[in-house]
Amino acid sequence: MKTHRPSRFVAVLTALVSGLAPIFGRPRRVAVANTYEEAVKQHDRAITKLADAAFATAWLNLKKGSSDNHVALAGAADCPLGVLDPEAPAGKTAVAIGDRVTINLLGRGPTKKFVASEAIAIGEELFTAANGKVQNRPAGAGTYWYLGVAISAAGADGDLIEGNDCVPQKLVIA
Repeated sequence: MKTHRPSRFVAVLTALVSGLAPIFGRPRRVAVANTYEEAVKQHDRAITKLADAAFATAWLNLKKGSSDNHVALAGAADCPLGVLDPEAPAGKTAVAIGDRVTINLLGRGPTKKFVASEAIAIGEELFTAANGKVQNRPAGAGTYWYLGVAISAAGADGDLIEGNDCVPQKLVIA
């Protein structure tokens, strides 16, 4: 008894029909294996991490903390990841060590609020300052990070200010 094998015509016809499927609106399924899927995630406007320290105030600049999953307050010379979102952790007014917090990424999404370290006028450049705050263009020698332009004013240290933010850019003053 002879076994039946598909002809070449059937194989070519199948390949042709499956190749034309996207033209006629039928989606093609593609199976892909990615061993780095969990290690490399994509984020649009915010990320969540664990707090290395307690924060009593929202809108402070945060940097990479003790590990890749932790954040800490950014200093004047530290490149910040983003700004502490006031909504996280939910239901709390302050953040405790180990709390999961949301960081609004700089250069992504809407304008950001910052905590000023001094009086800042509308239109002034915003740079990193000590304790997660922002300042206008620094005059002293050091490394700072440009974060954007103020679109509201701050009268004194601790005031909230709104800024048109960007991806942090390093500034070294000799």
